[in-house]
Amino acid sequence: MKRENENQFIVRLSEEQAKQDTKNLRVYILDKGGQVIEQAGFDNGQAFLKTDSAILEGKSKIYIGPDFSSDNRKSRITERKLLKANAYETVKDFTNNVLDVSRIPPALFTPYLFYNCRITGHIKKNFIINGQWHNLALCDLRVHICEVETELVWPYIPIYYRPIPDWVIQEIGGKFAALERTIFKPPIPDPIGPVSRIKRNLPLNSLSPSIAIKTLATREKAMPQLPDQVWNAMTSGSIDVIRKTMIDYHELIYPYLCLWRNYWPWIYTYDEETIVTTDCNGHFEMWENTFTEDGALNIYIWVEAYINGQWITVYKPYLPCNTWWNYACGTEISINVTDPRVGPCSCGNDGPSDAFWFRSIGNSAGALRIEQNQFHSVPVQGVPFTNVGCTDIIPDADFISPFGSSLALQVFAGENIYSSGTGVTHFRWKGTKIADENLNEIPSGFQTTTILNAASKVYREYIVRLDTVHYHSFNLEIAPDGAGSNIAFRIPNQNITMEPSIMAAFPTNLKYWRDIFWTSGSVDSNSLNGNGLYRFDLELGKYSGSTFVVTEVNPSTFQISELADLDSSQNATTPYLKMNLSGNANNYTMLVRIDNNHCTAHIHDVVLNETGALSGPCGFIKYNDINDHSHISFEASHPHNFAKFNFIIIKGNNTVATDINPNGFVLSGVGTGIHTFNLSGGLFSNDYTVQFLLNGCPGQAAFSENLSVAALATDGSRRLDEYDRSHTNSFALSNT
Repeated sequence: MKRENENQFIVRLSEEQAKQDTKNLRVYILDKGGQVIEQAGFDNGQAFLKTDSAILEGKSKIYIGPDFSSDNRKSRITERKLLKANAYETVKDFTNNVLDVSRIPPALFTPYLFYNCRITGHIKKNFIINGQWHNLALCDLRVHICEVETELVWPYIPIYYRPIPDWVIQEIGGKFAALERTIFKPPIPDPIGPVSRIKRNLPLNSLSPSIAIKTLATREKAMPQLPDQVWNAMTSGSIDVIRKTMIDYHELIYPYLCLWRNYWPWIYTYDEETIVTTDCNGHFEMWENTFTEDGALNIYIWVEAYINGQWITVYKPYLPCNTWWNYACGTEISINVTDPRVGPCSCGNDGPSDAFWFRSIGNSAGALRIEQNQFHSVPVQGVPFTNVGCTDIIPDADFISPFGSSLALQVFAGENIYSSGTGVTHFRWKGTKIADENLNEIPSGFQTTTILNAASKVYREYIVRLDTVHYHSFNLEIAPDGAGSNIAFRIPNQNITMEPSIMAAFPTNLKYWRDIFWTSGSVDSNSLNGNGLYRFDLELGKYSGSTFVVTEVNPSTFQISELADLDSSQNATTPYLKMNLSGNANNYTMLVRIDNNHCTAHIHDVVLNETGALSGPCGFIKYNDINDHSHISFEASHPHNFAKFNFIIIKGNNTVATDINPNGFVLSGVGTGIHTFNLSGGLFSNDYTVQFLLNGCPGQAAFSENLSVAALATDGSRRLDEYDRSHTNSFALSNT
């Protein structure tokens, strides 16, 4: 192969093939060990390479295969991966630095199908914190997701067909024969219990590998019982019979192979598909192509942690009993790390460095989930409902949940907030009631503003490592500075080593904030100036002597959480900023509806319309005609309609339904047809004939009435069910 230009070679497709879409094709040069040393895409049917001629003339290989660049899983491209993707190996026949490819398989022009199987799981560790065990997520770990192949399958893909040597087969048969004398004894009580995860799709890792292997080797109950024909074949002494049995019954036999690690290299291989990183919840996942899989998907995982400036393996269990054989896509893989060098998660300390970010009220009510338009309304059961200051975090509440009880204002302050050029050191929240509980606007001259949380402290939790096993949590206490209208709170440093009191108490211990977010104020909404619409303002500033000076900042300093992800931020914009004429922001602001009212639930006695008879304290109503009408009524209410109700009538032992079950919001009538309950004078009511209520019962029947009214108020983390009310009543119809 003579070369005119030793620096560049060309792989050229035929004119017919070049007319097709080649954007999904690449040329791969592999060395004699099967590793990719160069790859290139096609441009007008030509791919330009710079591989050294000595390598090309040697034992290298040239493949044309799919473009893996859109596969963001960081997986290494290997010859095995190329073959599984139906890559085409060309004949190395260069003429004047050009290799003409006259034909390649048509399937290569179809984009490679990624993302068919979701491989997912969590990584955790048990810690002793404050003297109690906690199973906590581990974040920022590198998870190596590998695919296991076994030579005990058929058909073989040529690249990883390696005949297992006869001597290996023979020795494994001898091991089985020896097990017959050592393991299979009369059953004895098993204090540990059987290893129960020898199942399809699950690895044998309910115990640690060393304990699991010891258990397998000593307890009959810990081993799967093999059918007689399998056991007889494995102890037959025939290499051919044993080999075929290991292929045909691998799923039954692999737990036994866990006992003999020295044979695994002859039986199992694995390729690393990708490396992913665990998130703040210890979660990891990847999407694996299964379109070109040669059989079941078998997953093996090992884990690294970044310790003292380098990546250290902290979890790498033995094959094959920690392989998820025949992995069912989407099945949760739960891994518990025991390495003492791994600490609890300090995930996410890399938020926006120069921002003050309002995350949420409570755990869930982000700014974008709180209505800010004072004139906005939503239709609720056909009635317009003004919902300014309300949130949508309560399911099926139609964006009309007000706030109540104690409100935790969660924020994040970046590491550079002190050095952002503004000299900001302190913050404070202020609350102003701008409308009463009926949303009647309060004139500005009559509005009063208070500094929230002024008489209490701000706390930020941190964890200290006492030794390799024990941790303890503490709170950094930040008391308010200043007095009167100059009260403000110091912003805790996001870099915990900049907190003098913490460093003085634990100068050498590992310590970190429990979370990047902290509660900048716990506001008891009952202590505010009554129910109504409030404006909460967040101010940043510094002290000049004893005077707190509000500092105007770049608008991007104030951040809010994204709508779909509370742990991701975006710039706060109108209406969440109070801007000045210079284009800077004076403060962050938001409207919050406060309503701490309780619900009302009361079932009235049933009245027979024709006679006026009441169910009363004894509950019985005597009727004369089955066409008489029973008037059923109840009160389900809330002073400002922030509630839903459910009412149901149950007859006898509830085996025959009455179909009387009105439910919905308390602000208007509900139901259709004969089950319409109208709302009038604060009461929901409807009339039913005696015949309908009896529904086949001969002459008489007894009924229970059950009413529950659920408040829609929230503290941002949960619905305030302590504001709920319920009531029960009963009645009976009789013709005697």
